[in-house]
Amino acid sequence: MTVICSGSLAFDRLALYPGRFGDLIISDKIDTLNVCFLVERVERVHGGTAGNICYNLWLMGQKPLVVTSVGDDPDGHDYVERFKNWGLDVSQIQMVKEEATAGVYIATDQDGNQLTFFNPGAMVKHTPFDPKTLPGNPEDHWAIISPGGFSDMERLAAEYREMGIKFIFDPGQQIPVFSGQQLIDMLDGSVMLITNEYELDLFLKKTGLAQDELFRYTTAMVTTLGSKGSKLITPRGTQHVMSAPIMEMGNPTGAGDAYRAGLLAALSHGEDILSSCRLGSTVASFCVEAEGTQKHFFTPGQLLTRHFRTFKESPSFLA
Repeated sequence: MTVICSGSLAFDRLALYPGRFGDLIISDKIDTLNVCFLVERVERVHGGTAGNICYNLWLMGQKPLVVTSVGDDPDGHDYVERFKNWGLDVSQIQMVKEEATAGVYIATDQDGNQLTFFNPGAMVKHTPFDPKTLPGNPEDHWAIISPGGFSDMERLAAEYREMGIKFIFDPGQQIPVFSGQQLIDMLDGSVMLITNEYELDLFLKKTGLAQDELFRYTTAMVTTLGSKGSKLITPRGTQHVMSAPIMEMGNPTGAGDAYRAGLLAALSHGEDILSSCRLGSTVASFCVEAEGTQKHFFTPGQLLTRHFRTFKESPSFLA
């Protein structure tokens, strides 16, 4: 069984805004928006959707296959060496000459609201990864398609669906670049759609579908709610998953990717969807405590202890 993680490898520039974004945004002047937010505590850290998810999978003792593109620059080489040191398979990380590795600029206000600006750089280049080369039965593999190269997201969704590879569709920040029909086509055949609340609203607006109509194309939806936890939505109804208690508040950036890592790890080891969502909450709690998307640390044993304390469950693959 192979767990395939596609998305972005990027360097994040994280900044904290000590006030509220909404206090400086005049709603009836939004079409002429021109505002400056004075930020503090700017930090450069490893990030990107694939990078963050893989980091948390590695902490759980997992070794996913990473599919993405980086620049043939110091940042790109830095990331590849980082993954090699973790023992991850970097054979499907493409290095693109004369392109920069992706960069993200994220400002977070005191309420946890975020403004994000993303430069995809080398990530727009098509990767040569062919899932047909994977060993074993395609139906045993698991994948997550997170925000990454536009063409790769479309291609991998179609190929996974054709081959019977189980995949989670996580369109995130890339929702605006696709048409409604493209989003529907990528969702079709997925095990799950995962978004935050705003992304789900945008997804529904772009596709023109009602929420219940999404079940024509996928079997479940997970909506993350920040500190309020998450929702698991299936044709049978909605179940709320509480967030796991934290020791102290750091920066919420990357918590959604940490959640996805816990979810994917549990699903790929045969846990049911609800239990997998709960593990996602526990993994995310460690990320929230740190100042950076890959600055937190836990052992499988520490994760298991916190998870059992919160949810009274013990996923067998962590034992």
